[in-house]
Amino acid sequence: MTAQVIDGKAVAKHRRDALRGTIADLQAGGIHPCLAAITVDGDPAWGVYSKRQARSCELLSIVYRREQLPAGSTQEDLTERIEMLNADASVHGIIIQAPLQEPFDLFAAQSLISPAKDVEGVNPANLGLVLAGRAGIAPCTARSAFALAEHAMGDLRGVEAVVVGASVIVGKPVAQLLLAAGATVHICHIDTVDVASHTSKADLVVVAVGKAGLVTGAMLKPGAVVVDVGINSISDADGTRIVGDVDPDAWDVAGHITPVPGGVGALTTTILLEHTVRAAEALRDQVPAFEGGALTRILGGAGIDLPPDVADRLAGLLSRHLVTGVSAMPHRSALERRLDRGCLVLDGGITSALVARGVDATCPPRANLDAPDVVQAVHEDFIAAGAEAITTNTFHLNRYDHDREECARLVRAAVRLARHAGRGRVMVLGSIGPLGKVVGVELAIEEAEEAYAELAMEMADAGVDGVILETFPSTADLAAAVRAVRRSTSLPVIACRRYQGVDHDEMAEFALAMERDGATAIGLNCVGGPRALLPAVSLLAGLTDLPVVAQPNAGYPRRDADGRLSYSLRPAWLARMGEAYVAAGVRVIGGCCGVAPEHIAALADTVSGAVPGTPREMGSAEIRAARAAAAHPLLDAMANDAFPILTLIAGRCEIGSAAQAAGELGHAGAAAIGLDPGWPGSARLGELPAQLHHVQDRAGVPGILALEAGSLSLIEAESLLRAAHLLDIRLVLIDAGIFAGGREGGGSETEQLLSLIGRLNAGRDARGSRIDGYTDFTVGVRLPEEAMSRASTFAAAGAAFCTVQPVYEPSRFKAAVAAYDADIPLLAEVLVLPDADTAEELDNEVPALSVPERLRQRLCSDPDEDVAGVLRFLGAYRHRLAGACLLLPDARTDAAVQVLTAVPALT
Repeated sequence: MTAQVIDGKAVAKHRRDALRGTIADLQAGGIHPCLAAITVDGDPAWGVYSKRQARSCELLSIVYRREQLPAGSTQEDLTERIEMLNADASVHGIIIQAPLQEPFDLFAAQSLISPAKDVEGVNPANLGLVLAGRAGIAPCTARSAFALAEHAMGDLRGVEAVVVGASVIVGKPVAQLLLAAGATVHICHIDTVDVASHTSKADLVVVAVGKAGLVTGAMLKPGAVVVDVGINSISDADGTRIVGDVDPDAWDVAGHITPVPGGVGALTTTILLEHTVRAAEALRDQVPAFEGGALTRILGGAGIDLPPDVADRLAGLLSRHLVTGVSAMPHRSALERRLDRGCLVLDGGITSALVARGVDATCPPRANLDAPDVVQAVHEDFIAAGAEAITTNTFHLNRYDHDREECARLVRAAVRLARHAGRGRVMVLGSIGPLGKVVGVELAIEEAEEAYAELAMEMADAGVDGVILETFPSTADLAAAVRAVRRSTSLPVIACRRYQGVDHDEMAEFALAMERDGATAIGLNCVGGPRALLPAVSLLAGLTDLPVVAQPNAGYPRRDADGRLSYSLRPAWLARMGEAYVAAGVRVIGGCCGVAPEHIAALADTVSGAVPGTPREMGSAEIRAARAAAAHPLLDAMANDAFPILTLIAGRCEIGSAAQAAGELGHAGAAAIGLDPGWPGSARLGELPAQLHHVQDRAGVPGILALEAGSLSLIEAESLLRAAHLLDIRLVLIDAGIFAGGREGGGSETEQLLSLIGRLNAGRDARGSRIDGYTDFTVGVRLPEEAMSRASTFAAAGAAFCTVQPVYEPSRFKAAVAAYDADIPLLAEVLVLPDADTAEELDNEVPALSVPERLRQRLCSDPDEDVAGVLRFLGAYRHRLAGACLLLPDARTDAAVQVLTAVPALT
């Protein structure tokens, strides 16, 4: 006869399906099952197992943290990591990837794992419970072998069973599990004289030795059930393959056999995840083993004057040296406990405060070493204003912008300064920003996680109370950072992304991803002024049980004649918005760019410790209204006479040069920057969104997606627009005929593009079908001189502003402005010429931008004439225009920077 297969994969799938409901119930109660795997560098094989574990966890929405000890770590390092995980309330299961090489003592390490978190069942306490027949958690492989035997045979009472192998992890515990189920069990081991005399009488044979072909068909009772636990790699004429301990001829004798692979091993990981979920359930209702109040009581009079947060931190340090028992729950972080008590006030814009005091804006973290007194003074000012948590001056640090050793020094210095400024009165959060590369496109997710992890570990070693991830451009990028922090430290992590809009689906995806990956709190920052942020955080608060964070900018800045940015936000207005945030359910409030100590003081007086309102989900009508309220800040700047200056860099520039130029223009005060694809020799349109995202990140200001009407189909345009939106680009500028040459039908094609963007903004594609979410583009139209009278048509089709092509003749420009018939802002495009040769090139090779002979002659005699002429023009028409758009023919920025620096002084 041929034995029937005991399908471990099928059993595993059935058990995983049953597990999903339990996980959903836990998540609904705010519990997110988490498995932490400790690995040590030097064993590449475990990298494969770790990835499999991570994938299995992801499929069940279980948080997976890989706690990797670097090469050269000691037993003491391993002990400290285990104790930290024992004390981490967000971790429910701990495993150590074995075997460990010298000098590690695996048994000693396993003995330190809290029995409540020992999901592999290797702690002596859990092994003892197996021996007592009261196993809650048994070794996973043994539990898997027992489960498959039970699956094949049903009731095991009275079954004659033989276990071949007496290991502590499989043989002995599986024998105890069978005994507890009522089987009669014999154990064969290395000293057993005649194994066949035992196996030939058994109804059930479990083989766990690690020797290929050990048990043959001749050694089995016909019809017996065989559970093969062995895994052996053999090589023969057919190549290398994995086999078990049972010889293939056993299939002709046995009644049921587990295959290898596809048997015990296929179910083992599922058992591990079941144990993790069971541990999460068991830990859910248990009380803390040690907390700040207990420490204060123990200290008696000496502890009376301890601030609650200081007591919590001291208790946390002590908890790390306590192995949590079966009936104890690990200590929660000071940040989490503080959030339970009411609204927490963060600091404001560290970078903008430092720049205002003379710190180099191109690399603010250098001040941690070069101007430590300035950095500390900024921290102290925010603390004096009422900030209860401050962020380190590390936002701009990562391995891609700094040497790794220098990066580590700057991180340590930043934490030391913040700690010294806080003096134990406030919490210190290590600030981490995005890497400046598109994760998943320019940078592999694994590389990004490694880069974020090394920052988090450096901060943890330096003594921060938590990590705050700020201004991330996408949920995917932020999720990689959260996973990295969770994998490398036990610190609480606040996760904030920038997002200019109100989209239920995108917010829900953001919240779900952050909950799944283990964020402590989530929110939005750097997305315009306080009012624009309100509808977005209100929506987010209704979609998650995690504490929600709001960190608005101080509105739209101006740049003075000296190049310094200034903000007009009134402290009372931020305090008023803070009250609205709290009412909407926000629990953490601070500030981003331009928010100064005086703003935080007003905020702290109003909301510190306030109990947040009950969040609620917005209806569709409210979401539509909120979208309208969260308009792009560029339009506010135009409406409020801030005279923003846009810049378009010729698309023919190499992307590296364009990104460098964008950084210089953004620093000089450009309000938005784009790449103009109309220039001859420009890159392919399909590359434009990714290139523009890179430029936007380097510039630190919004990117502009420039499109030519008539040069692409609606389907091609939709693809570009949706790609750009995913890359956090929100401004679009449609060329209605400047580079397109004003071809016949150009206006109608412009209207089609405007209509398409309107549909995307409403959540529909070019064909009118529903799409996931919606876009929130703000769109302008570039008008050729002869099309000024059509502006109202474009405005009716959805344009929010227009620009007019460069016009050098004053009378013609006045006529063009007079012909402008729309009630939306108008900006003038101005060609910035670096030299006479470029002017000559454009006049001969780019007809759309021909340069008058008189200007070319003046540039020959005076290279600075163009800058002077641009400033004269803007000064003359400042009152007639809402702003300007500088066109750069190449990556040289000197002339444009001079214009940007001088414009604020124009009246």
